[in-house]
Amino acid sequence: MPKAKKILVMGAGIYQVPLIKKIKAMGHSAIVVSPLGNYPGIGIADEIIDLDTKDRRNVLKMAKKIGISAVLTTGTDVAVPTIGYLIDELGLNGTQFKPAQWSMDKSLMKQRFVKCGVNTAIFASVDNFEDLKTEAIAIGYPVMIKAIDSSGSRGVTQVLSESDLSSAYKSALSVSESDSVIVEKFLEGFEIGAQAIVVGNEVVEVFLHSDKVTPSPVSAPIGHAMPLDLEKNVEVKTKQLVKKAVMALEIKDTISNVDIMIVNDEPFILEVGARMGATCLPENISIYAGFDAYEFIIRLSLGEKPSLPKTYKKQANAAILLKVSETGRVKNVFVPESTLNHPNVIDLSIDVKKGDLVKTFEVGPDRVGHIIVKAVTLEEANILVENLASTVIIEV
Repeated sequence: MPKAKKILVMGAGIYQVPLIKKIKAMGHSAIVVSPLGNYPGIGIADEIIDLDTKDRRNVLKMAKKIGISAVLTTGTDVAVPTIGYLIDELGLNGTQFKPAQWSMDKSLMKQRFVKCGVNTAIFASVDNFEDLKTEAIAIGYPVMIKAIDSSGSRGVTQVLSESDLSSAYKSALSVSESDSVIVEKFLEGFEIGAQAIVVGNEVVEVFLHSDKVTPSPVSAPIGHAMPLDLEKNVEVKTKQLVKKAVMALEIKDTISNVDIMIVNDEPFILEVGARMGATCLPENISIYAGFDAYEFIIRLSLGEKPSLPKTYKKQANAAILLKVSETGRVKNVFVPESTLNHPNVIDLSIDVKKGDLVKTFEVGPDRVGHIIVKAVTLEEANILVENLASTVIIEV
């Protein structure tokens, strides 16, 4: 039996929980870096390092002391530069520090896209409000204002006119450690996403998926579904562009999360993360293709070269987050037996219990649970997941 390895997981949030569980199920030790607090991954980790995931130098000291074999995360960009730093310093597998910075900093990312000929929205990086007004006029309203270094749609706002520019600017700065923000052309189209499978420095597969987001001006992802129905020529162009974007950022040995806008059958890359997506995306691609995405990235981080299935199951599936419409404490959680025991429900997870404080949904961590279903077709899966989610009642 192979010797158990010590694997460092950055973060103990809800999206790291399945990763921690899989590491342990594979017989390895899950050592989690997270400040102590009400984080669900803390209770299931083999060991906790009470540090901020951005405190790269102290995390490195602890990693050396422990003697880790791998470091990774999923669902969050915040810890990616620290992961890259550890990879460089300890000679581990994964995306190195400089590319990790490119993937975390939207300004650096967009510069790489321009340099490498990756189709993306016209943009500018500005560090004061007057320049922001000037660039917004030059680009042309509507525009998107984005925090340079946030994830999960935090600090991202669509702005229709100058009257809304100031509030969007303040929102972006409030979630950022940078004094600069991104202003870019609003792309009128429909948003999709991709999970790019990167083995070594080669993109070996691109799984496209649909995205369900909250309405503008702040569009946060609340669900995904597969398979995505695109015209064949658009699908081919999109997958080629995804590969080009991931390679432009020199991302290695991971599953990379990619946000895409389709405008008049032309794909544009919005963002690329050097980590797997959140909002049940690992589950979406695992169900669709018939392999365990968590196990795949763990094996990549350990220096293995796992293979994808020769043929995919192509199981249609959809996931959606459960959320509440007001801030307060949970009074009651009700899940009908017919929903809980529905034959097409793959997973129904409730993150909260009676007495827990919950927030009006704005971004992913405000979720109170999720539901994932399968069906014969994508349309059936989308309808079913919406219907079943509506039966789950969380009183606040």
